[in-house]
Amino acid sequence: MPFFRRPQDLTHAIARPAVSDDITAVSRLLRESAHRFLGTASAELPALIGTAPACLLFRGGDVWGAAVAGWPVDDTSWVRALALADGVATGEGVDALLSQLFDQLHGQGVQRLFYAGDVGADAWIQPLLLDRGWQHHTDVVVYEKIGYAVPDSGNAQVRVRQAQPADLRAILALDRLSFDAQWVKDGSVIAPAIVEQPFFVVAEQAGLPVGYAFATGHFNGRLMHLVRIAVDPAARGQGIGVRLMAEVVGYARQSNADSLTLNTQQENRAAQRLYEWFGFRRTGESQRVLRRDLAGVA
Repeated sequence: MPFFRRPQDLTHAIARPAVSDDITAVSRLLRESAHRFLGTASAELPALIGTAPACLLFRGGDVWGAAVAGWPVDDTSWVRALALADGVATGEGVDALLSQLFDQLHGQGVQRLFYAGDVGADAWIQPLLLDRGWQHHTDVVVYEKIGYAVPDSGNAQVRVRQAQPADLRAILALDRLSFDAQWVKDGSVIAPAIVEQPFFVVAEQAGLPVGYAFATGHFNGRLMHLVRIAVDPAARGQGIGVRLMAEVVGYARQSNADSLTLNTQQENRAAQRLYEWFGFRRTGESQRVLRRDLAGVA
């Protein structure tokens, strides 16, 4: 399939739902196009296309664009990929793709669609979306901790152990209880993390999971990133979150990590108080999150 360098007339272009056989065309767009965004692991794309809301923009046999959303959680979803072939006007191309994508999302009961990109993608996507009714939802801010000091070890009565694949259902339930729908992590993220990540622990109280945390290692272990720390709302206020955070810092010490990072929403002051108490400080980095409310969108 040729990908164009000259301006393309979208008058007769058609947007249609993507199917699993479209993975090659979508992958090529995401690899070669100047206007591209991928907000998920490349390995996850084949599973998304054909099962999650996704669409292609094409004319004849020529693919001019692609948009892929994540699997809906309750009434929310995220833009996971967006790409336009070189020569396609970005405004017209995005309009055509999102119109088709919105139809699919409506059909699955999605009411809110979110986008958060990287610096390169934001330069062209954010202005387009803001001009089309998307709203600034929040900023995700970055915290970093240097050193291994902890102010407290937390609840010594809970049992903290390595997570096992059999814990998946309980961990997913905890995640849904702990976070708004747009921040929930599904099995496609949690299941492989349990078996692949070096630090993934569950906190148990009276034999029942009441919290969990997992972190990833980067740069040969010199940096550790805390991806998730969650406590059942019914078990909060008992020092379980403090215990999990102390375990994370302890693992960073054991691994000789130079620094420990994490992300959180700018308005989540309760979490930030815990992080700052543990010695985390804002780095000044942030990621803007946009939201489109789909109710009433034709």
